[in-house]
Order: sequence, then structure tokens, then C-alpha cells
Amino acid sequence: MLLRLGSLLFALPALILLVLYGVEMSAVSDCTQLGGIYNFDTAECGTEAIPQTSYYLRHSGLVNGMMLLSVLGALAMSIGMLIKGMAQQAKS
Repeated sequence: MLLRLGSLLFALPALILLVLYGVEMSAVSDCTQLGGIYNFDTAECGTEAIPQTSYYLRHSGLVNGMMLLSVLGALAMSIGMLIKGMAQQAKS
């Protein structure tokens, strides 16, 4: 149980971040194909050039939270593997 939960917690946050980043990059691509300049702060296509910021700077709480969940998932997997290994040793 702990091993499966840890696996989900380990992988799911990274997949969620990749999907969210991909959706944003799709909007950027659509905007640039129309000849505009994408404004990351307002998430709108415009004509005025503004300084670009990284995804992490704009969504630091989300990224940090997802990475924390991923680390907790890795710990849960490790504990699950230890418990499973100890249970198998006790049977033999």
C-alpha cells in the first residue's frame, strides 16, 4: 500500500507540472504564430515587448509544492520497500 501511494506521489506531481507547462507553451506558440508577443504575467497575447520571467518565478508555490510531494513520495516508496523487504525476510 505504501509503495503504491509513494509511486503515485513521486510521479504525479511531475506529470502535472509538465502538462501545465505544455499548456502555457501551446498558448505562447499560438500567439507567436499570429505575430504577437506573449505576456506571461497576464497570460495574453499582445504587441508590446516585456521582460520574460521563468515558469518557476511565476508559479514558485506550485512548483515547490509539487516537488515537495514528489520527495514525500520518494520517501514513502523507500519506506514501503524496506517494510516489504523485512516482511519477506521474516517469512523465510
